[in-house]
Parts: sequence; structure tokens; C-alpha cells
Amino acid sequence: MKSIVKMKMFRAAAVLLCGAGLVVSAAAAQQDVPPPPPDGQQQGPPPGGHQGWDPERRVEMLQQRLDLTADQTAQIRVIFADSRAKMEALRANESLSPQDRHAQAEALHQDQEAKVRGVLTPDQKLKYDEMQARQRERRRGGQGGAVPPPPPPVPQQ
Repeated sequence: MKSIVKMKMFRAAAVLLCGAGLVVSAAAAQQDVPPPPPDGQQQGPPPGGHQGWDPERRVEMLQQRLDLTADQTAQIRVIFADSRAKMEALRANESLSPQDRHAQAEALHQDQEAKVRGVLTPDQKLKYDEMQARQRERRRGGQGGAVPPPPPPVPQQ
């Protein structure tokens, strides 16, 4: 009789632990989820894109984390909007092979990063590079050690 009670208690404890694990993982997953837009205006992910890459949301995030001036914010808003338009055009171009599309997308991303860094002060660039390194690490699943910041872009003439 005691073994049946012990088995039921063990099973109940196991269920509670699993439930607690699910709650903790759900809470951790929602930490990076931004709040919904005001006035119930739900936005889906951009066509063929990632929900987290909404240009306006990215501008707001950088504005807060890097303490951007109004002028910097406006410049970065234009950079992100331009990059998004170019990326959407690239995605719509069905004549490209997947390899070519990937290479062009990477070039667009590098161009955007260079333009953003060109708007920032030296201190802001350091913070931005740290943010980018953490983001790359998250995309890799947190494997490996610290990720060095990208090399400075080649000056454009």
C-alpha cells in the first residue's frame, strides 16, 4: 500500500516539474516578444520575411538602446525602409538562384550595417557592435564562446 502512495506522489511530482518547466520555457520565450501594436492593429510578418525585422520597431529599439538623436533616428529609419524595400524586391525576383539570392541578401545586409554604423558616434558603434554580436550568438543557438564584433566597413568613396 505504501509503494502505491509513493508511486502516485512520485508521478504527481513529475507532472508538476514538467508543468513548471513548460511555464518557465514559455515565459523565457516571451521575453523577446514585443507588445502588440496599439489600437488592436495586428501586423503579421512581412511577406516572406521575419516578424522581428519590422523597420519601425527596429528604429525604436535602437533609439532606446543607443540613445539616438532625432537626426540619427530619422537617418536610420530611411536606411531600414530602403533596405526592406530592396530585400522585398530581391525576394520577388524569381529569376535568381537560391545561392545568388542569398549572396545578394548578404550584400544588402552588409550595406545596411555600414550605413547604420556611419550614422552612429564611436560610443554608439561599440554598443551597436555588442548588440549585433549577441544577436548572432542567439541565432547560432548560444553555442561557442564570445563572438567578436564585425570588422569596420570599408570607407565608401
